[in-house]
Amino acid sequence: MGSHRTLATGRTVLLVAGLLVALGHRCAASCPERELEDREEEANIVLTGTVDEIINMDPVHNTYSCKVRVWRYLKGKTNINREILLDGGNKLMIGGFGNPGICDNQVATGDTRIFFLNPAKEEMGPEHKNELMLNSSLMRITLRNLEDVEHCVEVVIVLLQCSHLTEVPPVITLESVAL
Repeated sequence: MGSHRTLATGRTVLLVAGLLVALGHRCAASCPERELEDREEEANIVLTGTVDEIINMDPVHNTYSCKVRVWRYLKGKTNINREILLDGGNKLMIGGFGNPGICDNQVATGDTRIFFLNPAKEEMGPEHKNELMLNSSLMRITLRNLEDVEHCVEVVIVLLQCSHLTEVPPVITLESVAL
């Protein structure tokens, strides 16, 4: 008797696990994320930071803003002016949390993430004047994620530094080298 119950329980567990995997794939497919290179390129500012405070909750649109303590700028530090900085210069106001057009867009106080940002557009109104907005999904801080984002930023910097070169260097072949 006991072995039949164990077998039935095992089958039930496998069935539930299979359903969870299938639903997980289906949910992931419902919000396709752009390639990291594209996300980095479209963002004027990329930084790591920790959510200090959640404010400006909009119950109608389920969106909110956060005060974020900046740990490191990976891209675009020069795009930050003094008017945007808060609390002595190490915090920023970031909006766009809860935006349904962004896959991973939810945070809690104390969450540390990689943020892809752009300045708020003027048509958003004066209440967003000194606010940065999420441009794409948040990324969890892992060594691999940091390395991947840094690599994308470095590739863009190298390409920009080389963009002033207009002449194509000659191709050296064995035939062109006098032996």
